[in-house]
Order: sequence, then C-alpha cells, then structure tokens
Amino acid sequence: MGRLPLKSLDNDLYDVVVIGAGAVGCASARELAARGYRTLLVDRADIGAGTSSRSSRMLYSGVGYLAPDFPLWQIPFRFIALWKRFLYARNIMHCRAELVADMPHRLTKHRFHYPFRQGDRYPHWLINFGFRLMETLTSRGVPLAYRKVAADAAAKESAMVASLSAPSPDVAIFEEYMYDWPERICVDTALDAEQRGAAIRTYTKVTKIERCDATWEITLDEQAPEMEGQVRIRTKAIVNAAGPWVDRVVGSGKKDVKRVLGRKGVNVMVRLPDEWRGQGLEAFSSKGETFYVFPWREYHFIGPTESLVTDDPDNIHVLDSEIDYILGEANVLFPDLGLTRKDVKHCWCGVRPMSTLDGKTVSLPVRAIHDPDMPGLVTMTGSYIMMHRHAGRLAAQSVEKWLGKRDAPAKGMVFKPSNTKNDKDITQIIMNEHVVRLTDLIRRRLPDGLDPDLGHHRAKELSFIIAKVLGWSEQRRLAELDYFEQDTLKVYRQIN
Repeated sequence: MGRLPLKSLDNDLYDVVVIGAGAVGCASARELAARGYRTLLVDRADIGAGTSSRSSRMLYSGVGYLAPDFPLWQIPFRFIALWKRFLYARNIMHCRAELVADMPHRLTKHRFHYPFRQGDRYPHWLINFGFRLMETLTSRGVPLAYRKVAADAAAKESAMVASLSAPSPDVAIFEEYMYDWPERICVDTALDAEQRGAAIRTYTKVTKIERCDATWEITLDEQAPEMEGQVRIRTKAIVNAAGPWVDRVVGSGKKDVKRVLGRKGVNVMVRLPDEWRGQGLEAFSSKGETFYVFPWREYHFIGPTESLVTDDPDNIHVLDSEIDYILGEANVLFPDLGLTRKDVKHCWCGVRPMSTLDGKTVSLPVRAIHDPDMPGLVTMTGSYIMMHRHAGRLAAQSVEKWLGKRDAPAKGMVFKPSNTKNDKDITQIIMNEHVVRLTDLIRRRLPDGLDPDLGHHRAKELSFIIAKVLGWSEQRRLAELDYFEQDTLKVYRQIN
C-alpha cells in the first residue's frame, strides 16, 4: 500500500495509535490490528530506523537471564527471585522458538562456544545447569544442541577455540541464531500489521498529546523532505513504543518520571581468520560483563559494551575508548590476533531501553506501564527484538483492558516478503513498502545496507530507480545520495 497523504488523517478517530515503528511498535500494531482495533502506526522516521537497527543481531537464549544478581550463598533464601528469573528465561526461549518457526528466512544458525575459564563470574556447575535446564524444559522443539566437551576435543573441532589464551578444562558448544537482517524484521512486521488492517504513516512526528474528554488528541507533523503539513487526530488509546525515547515523547507522561534508562552497547566489526567463519564465542570480559564474538558473513563483530547513558539517544556515538576496550578484551581472549584500530571495518552503537523501578534499571521483565493520570496510555519498556512479539501481545492485552475485546477480530494474514533481484521487484518495494528516502531502500528494504561497504556500491544505481518511481528531480536525487552518506556516518563509525 502506498503512503497515506497526511491530510487524509485530519480529525480521524482511531481505537489505538502506536507511537514508534521499531520492533515493539510494529509488533504491537500487528497484534492490535489482528484483534480488530482500528490502529495507526506512526514514526518520526522510517520503520526500524532507531534502536532496532543498531542491535547485536543475536537471537539470545534465555540462559544468561537465569544468573542471579545477588551472592550465590543467598540462593536458598531467594526462591521467588529465582523463580521469576526462570519464568523470564523460559519466556525468552519460547519467543526464540516462535521466531524460528515464523521467520526462518530472517535467521541464520551458528555454532557458539563458551570456554569454562578460571575466574569466571559464575561457577561452572551453575552455567552447565542453566544450559541443561533450558534445553530440557523450555526449548519447544528448537534445541540449543548443548554439549560440554573437553577443551582439547573442542580445539580439534574449532580453530577459534584452539586460539584461546587461557587454558580451559572444558568448553560448552551450543547452537544459536543471528538476525540475518533485523531492520527487515521490523518492516515485515509492519507490513503484516498493514495487511491485518493497520494504517502506517512514517516520517510523521508526534508533537503534542492532549486529553480531550474521553479521547486523546494527537498533533502530527510531516517530516518527509520537500513536504510539510500538520494535522490533529483523535484516539481512544495510545501505545508509546518509542524505545529509549519513550520519556521524550511530548505529552506522554510526567517530565520528572523516568520510565527507561538507556544502556549503551557498542559493537566493532573486524575480519578474523577464515577458518573461524560462521563460528561464535561467548565469554566474560575483565569487568565480568558478557562478551561475544559474533559471526557475520565473512566477518565477525565483537562486543558489546555495557554503560548507562542519560543523554538523548540521537546524540550517542561510539567513542575511541570503547573501541579500544573491545579490541583489548578480544586480544586478551585471542592474544595472537593483535587487533588494532587498523583492523576495524566499522562499528556502531545502540541504546537499549531498560525498564526502571524506583529509579533503578531492571533487566527484566518487559513492562506495559499504565499511568493512572493518563487513562488509555500504555508505555512499553524493557524489550529486545527477540521479545517483540511478546511485547506486542502485552500491549494489546493492556488496550483490551481499557477498550474491551472486539467481537470480530481481523483475519490473520501472513506477509510474504518481496523478491529483490531485479528492477521490477525493487519498483514494487518502493511503491508498496512506505519508502520515502533512498536510505530507507538501501538499509531497510534491500539487504545491500548490511554488506561490508554498507550499501555504497549500489547507492547511485538505486538512486536512479527510486527517483524514477517517486518522480524526484535531479536535485532531489543528488540530495538523497548526500543524505545517505551522512546517515551512514551517523549510524556507523568507519575507522579507516
């Protein structure tokens, strides 16, 4: 479906308006539309252009969330806390199985290794127990294929393991999935929501939210280039799914109440030995934080960092000190690599919207927050891409409590992704998938944006195709090429 004219929305009445077209917002719109609610999904930029495009690209298992955040000697006295962690980890594993079943074409499976090293943050028996518990009770037919083997046997299987510095008595080997294209997951979900009845309006900024009698009035401003306009719409309920920006949506809550704290994660792309291709590793850093080596086509990326930030996520960038830290940790694990900044292809960072309770961050769970002073407004916090379907269901359930169930929910439909092999297919994508800018096409509709050169090799060619379809002038085409370059520099830091 083509992009709706902004004026066509003026004074329209919706059951629900979803703010934010990241993974959670798209999943919320999909779930709400399927339940029969008249739904509008809006975003100030493109679908999946925020935090969802800057993830670690891994479909994590729930094992890491079993680990207690208190001294181990307290385990016998903290059963309820441990039970909550188990339920959360089980939920993650169920979400993992759901995504593997529903979108296998957007995932790739890899072999990961976990070396049991001296000085690790958690005792080896606890990690081994966690893997086996998840494998046995929660995998839902998508196993971790977990096995624990002697280090020398693991080294014979994997050149990556053989290159580890500290000797390990044993190594865990398991299977895990990577998102082949996280941005496209958001696009597919949004288009699925549209087929179920939702309306989509990207490059549309929420500039004001006001309570008016029994409904909300939302002011929307046009953000697309060479266009302008402003309209007001009405809605019975709102889902604020703006990720780390939820507290910055104008009129969505009290200014002195922080519902999320940002956790910054940096990832660094490097070329590792060819015999390591397709293999990954999980370990702990010198700070006791989780540290990964992620396989990515013929490359690997390493990280992430873990640091709390309070600045506007729009202004968060990768720092030299963060690059040096990640490279240093990789060199501790693999001293023969001797990685320096010259080995860095590019790097990026994202800000995860961690839920808060009493002003402190909490790792779990995903939350649908209701403010008694703002009836019908739901704020989603604490979710990851891997749990976006679960978060969407929580949002829909919260709206149901406010508006009641619909008697005739919309029929569920399965969105079928477009082919991207020729100009005719690309034309259909531009016309039907809410493409507004060249960068939307390269990064989030076609896979070129995730190539090692970040899509530069096809930018000019694609600019001519999109200009013809959307009727751009030559001046606009050149401006879009320039914007693509600037957007690349904003999202990715290139060292060399």
